[in-house]
Amino acid sequence: MAAAESEAEAQQLISRLGKQLKASKTCPNKDSLVKLLKEAVIALGKFKQLKSLNSVIQPLSDSLVKHGMLQHKDKDIRILVATCFCEIIRVLAPDPGFSDDVFRDIFKLLQSIFAETGDYKSPYFSRRVKLLETVAKLNFCVLMLDVGCEDLILKMFKIFFSAVREQHPQSVINAMSSIMARILEDKLEEKDLEPLIFQEKFSEPLLDVILQNLLKESKGGSGGFARLAVSVIQNCNEKLERCICTFLRSCILNRESIGSELKEWYHDILYEIFQSAPQMLVSVIPSLSHELLTDQVDVRIKALNLLRKCFSLPGHKIAEEYHNLFMDFLNRFTDKSAEVRLCALSCGKALYANNPSGTGSSQILTELESRLLDFDDRVRMQAVSIVCDVSRLQIGSVTNELISQVADRLRDKKVSVRKKALQKLLELYQDYCTKCVGDIKMHFEQIPCKILMLCYDKDCKEFRPQSLEYVLAEDLFPVSLSVEERTNHWIFLSSLFTPLHVKALNAILSQKRRLRNALQAYLHLRVNEEEIGSDEMERNTKALFKKMSALFPDPAEAEECFYELNQINDDDIFKMLADLINVGDALSTRDNLLRKIGDQSPLFEFLRLLSSKCLLNIFSSRHVSYILDHLTFDTSVRHTKLDYSPLLLLSAIISAFPSLLRSSEEKFRQLLADKDIPFNEQLIQFLAKEGSNISIRLSDCYNFLERVRLEGTQAEAKLAVSAIAALSDSSEQVIVPNLCKTSCTIKKHSEQCLKSSLTTDANKSANLNLTLSKSADASRIWIEGLQKTSHQEVHSAGTVEVGNESSVDNQHEIHASVISESIMGKERVGSSCDSVATKPALGLNEDFPSCLQERDMNMTYNSNTDKVAKLSTANHKKANLAKENKDKGEASDVEHQQMRASTHYSKRETSGACDSDCEGNSLKKTKFFAEEIPLAAAENTKKIRRSKVAASKAINVNKDMIAWRTRRQKV
Repeated sequence: MAAAESEAEAQQLISRLGKQLKASKTCPNKDSLVKLLKEAVIALGKFKQLKSLNSVIQPLSDSLVKHGMLQHKDKDIRILVATCFCEIIRVLAPDPGFSDDVFRDIFKLLQSIFAETGDYKSPYFSRRVKLLETVAKLNFCVLMLDVGCEDLILKMFKIFFSAVREQHPQSVINAMSSIMARILEDKLEEKDLEPLIFQEKFSEPLLDVILQNLLKESKGGSGGFARLAVSVIQNCNEKLERCICTFLRSCILNRESIGSELKEWYHDILYEIFQSAPQMLVSVIPSLSHELLTDQVDVRIKALNLLRKCFSLPGHKIAEEYHNLFMDFLNRFTDKSAEVRLCALSCGKALYANNPSGTGSSQILTELESRLLDFDDRVRMQAVSIVCDVSRLQIGSVTNELISQVADRLRDKKVSVRKKALQKLLELYQDYCTKCVGDIKMHFEQIPCKILMLCYDKDCKEFRPQSLEYVLAEDLFPVSLSVEERTNHWIFLSSLFTPLHVKALNAILSQKRRLRNALQAYLHLRVNEEEIGSDEMERNTKALFKKMSALFPDPAEAEECFYELNQINDDDIFKMLADLINVGDALSTRDNLLRKIGDQSPLFEFLRLLSSKCLLNIFSSRHVSYILDHLTFDTSVRHTKLDYSPLLLLSAIISAFPSLLRSSEEKFRQLLADKDIPFNEQLIQFLAKEGSNISIRLSDCYNFLERVRLEGTQAEAKLAVSAIAALSDSSEQVIVPNLCKTSCTIKKHSEQCLKSSLTTDANKSANLNLTLSKSADASRIWIEGLQKTSHQEVHSAGTVEVGNESSVDNQHEIHASVISESIMGKERVGSSCDSVATKPALGLNEDFPSCLQERDMNMTYNSNTDKVAKLSTANHKKANLAKENKDKGEASDVEHQQMRASTHYSKRETSGACDSDCEGNSLKKTKFFAEEIPLAAAENTKKIRRSKVAASKAINVNKDMIAWRTRRQKV
């Protein structure tokens, strides 16, 4: 009842307003007109759709047309007038009774208002949007087709695309797309799939307008036109879908027959539609096989580029949905054109990255593997890059064999391929270190090993040790990786090292050490410049610059930079360079140095590289500490190869920089004292090699080395004595009495071996001979090692000279000479001119056994000679008796062999004794002339011979040491 009364009141109001406007001869002023129109809008909004209201509304509509309200310039009035006409059309639909001209003016007014919706900050924006939504809801824009307003429809499409903005709410996009989609649907029904050209004078179809704006986003445009175009396509019906698909298939199969300019961009159109409405292209995508198989290379490339973009879209499974197309795509990996193969590789990467575990992923990897051996170097480079990239997506998804084959490209015949492989493998290894913390994978750890082998590549300066040093220091591990994790990787790498890897690593570390030493010598020259003559200063500086520049990738450029650096008068820079060589906080010193020189300086890059080479940035004392912790406390891998392989790495580090062990001596002593770790050749060999370079006292590890000498194998006993010699110090004389005890043991075992040769217990004889051999060899090796160590230390002493490569870490006290002199019975005294002189010792040490005196030893040998003669006669008799009993079977073969061995030994002993009287050292040259001596007897004789040779060396040690001292005096 209330609604009826309200509608009646509205009718009366509309009738009154219509009469009022009709009676007015001129247009009312703005305020009166705005008030009148607002009342009319409210009243019209209360009407329902009813044709009988035409008589009530017509006076108002006629008055609005009469006073030219459709062409009014005021924004408020234009919006109110447009709203009134929309309501009138709604109420009087489907035939409001307007003429074609009035309809045309109404649509022009609406278009002008829609064009202003681009100003989304305007106070009228909400009212304009409401009007747009009303027009879209009523769908009365289709009336434009009935009244011949095709030009206005085309103009309205363009207005919508020009006015839409990214900031517009989705309701605005939906309203615009709804209007355009409805017009297109009606037009398609009218033309029945004919091209959307309304009149001959209008050459641009509506579909072209939509597709052109669909491309603007792909060309880098900004705005919401792409959103609007996508919305129109998504809202289109089956007829519009068929029209678009027909156009695209025609472009693929017979592009020349299409008159539209869009045929040049049909791949982009297809991709944009595939993103928003892939279901529309079910009949179009398979047609791309035609382009993949065409003879035109550019067409195949464009088709592959389109597939690459489609493959990259998440959620789409082209390989599963279009199997035939996928197989045609795989065949492009073996295309005769290298450019096509490159495009196929990019497509394969996109497909695999989108779905690593999907259908076709394994086939993609197979094709990538085959392209690693492509005859075109560009294809090989691309294949290496793509395999590394897809491996980084998910560590472990790519097979171990494929990673190994990529690493093999480091040995490619083309330098460009090797460089690309190095770059991508370093990126892959960094990702592996970051994502797989604590999870060591062997096929990834082979990457640094193969990078080290680049040191042997002479074709490219980027692969020389000068450049690979920077790779190991800066590029191998990610910056965020802790020192402990880096050490774990190095420990595992050391288990994969071959002698070539160790040699390459030593070369890199050696160059770093030589540069540090040469730079230190140069800085020392600058400090003492006043004391050195100008000519000598120039000559020494030139030599040092030439030496240091050879350790850079570009020696000529580096030498020029060194001369430019020498011209700088800022002492702070050289002080910072000196601080870099110290093990302290060198990183902050480097930062201060680079900040001091400034990034605009021409020497900035050179000093950045120089400071990096001076830093201990490949290995530090923390690395050494973690390696020792691994050897000492890690029981999970004890007694395995991995447990001892770090000794090779530790030896390489300490050989180059012995100072890195200074903070870990206690851990090293714990390692030697740990009985759970069996002694082994690697550990003892490390002590023998680096004993003179490390600050470990002999007393700290003597028990360990003595146990090895007595209980280890023959090779370990030799190494143990060499280690003792290398660790010997003048303050530690524990080795002298023990060496002398070893000499006494030689004499004692010599007699026991003579007796044991006549017994029937061959095993006992062999054991005694083995003990004798260890003692003799140990004594011999200790003497040789002591001489070698003393000789090296004498030459390493003295002042620092230009070009001297000895490191500060390698400067030690001369101590072996004191021990050697104590053995000779000499002591060192100094003359007034600090020269080395000798004088006879007052007496031997109380603990020094008399068995080392030559007189006593000669008496021992004479006594042995008499015994040998007697034993020889007895053995001849026993041999004859055994020969007589042989036919009777009373004598055993073992006894006969022992007697034959004793006979040969007796003859040899007699001959050796005679030769000893004629020549002082003829025992070394005695040979066996026995025939067909059994293995046991021959081994026995061999051990005895070695014992006599060692004893002879012990006798003549005094003479050898006197000669050695004479040479040292000359030095």
